[in-house]
Amino acid sequence: MSSYEFTGKSVKEAIARACEELNLDEELLEVEVLEESTRGFLGIVGQRDARVRVRKRDIPRQISATPETSPAKTKEDEVPAQSHHEAEPSENEVLPAAPASHRIDSAPVDPALVEEARTVLEQILSKIPVEAEVESSIENGAIYLNIKGDGSGLLIGKKGQTLDALQFLVNKIINKENAPGHKVEIVVDTENYRLRKTENLRDMALKISQKAKRTFKPVSMTPMPPQERRIIHMILAEDREVYTKSYGEGALRRIIVYPRRGAANKRRRR
Repeated sequence: MSSYEFTGKSVKEAIARACEELNLDEELLEVEVLEESTRGFLGIVGQRDARVRVRKRDIPRQISATPETSPAKTKEDEVPAQSHHEAEPSENEVLPAAPASHRIDSAPVDPALVEEARTVLEQILSKIPVEAEVESSIENGAIYLNIKGDGSGLLIGKKGQTLDALQFLVNKIINKENAPGHKVEIVVDTENYRLRKTENLRDMALKISQKAKRTFKPVSMTPMPPQERRIIHMILAEDREVYTKSYGEGALRRIIVYPRRGAANKRRRR
């Protein structure tokens, strides 16, 4: 497949130039960053433009395919019912709270384990210069730890990264003795950040789904981390008129929402 190289004062500008020259939306391009831009000394000496290589995504082949005749399934595609789904995250991935309607109640959680998880989080927070207390509860088979205090912004971090890191540490410490399949889910939250994030993702997923059904064309979402893609997949698993697949690698991995052929035919007949 042909590839093209473009330059710009930033990676974003180089991609925009590629879209303009090729008359394609960014979602339809595979982008490889060859070189980041540099400002040089005082923005004068050694200044260098960003350089990217782009290819047209190979999407059209799957538009006419029903889920039953889609390409061979990978581990990522193994989901119940009629939807493609993100692969189950490994134990090293930080998982946010799944939407309540998608959680499955597991065996009763030992109250002693809840107290242990709360204590572990309090010990971690004691190393951070914020006034905070931890409330614990059991919700939908998971241990829910809510941090209350004035430093919620600091504890959430950019795009929730600090909160995710806290959750990752508590999960690793509490589950270190548990075998796979017997690990307890521990959710760390503050100021209802997880709930608000899930609702935002839900709104985004539903808008993209509506667009795919209205245009009868696949619609690409912006790149997002594994835990957010997982939520999107679960939310759209309930919509029988679309299905989802993930494409790309690493930080550029994104979800594409496809309209089902049968659903599109029904809508055209209306």
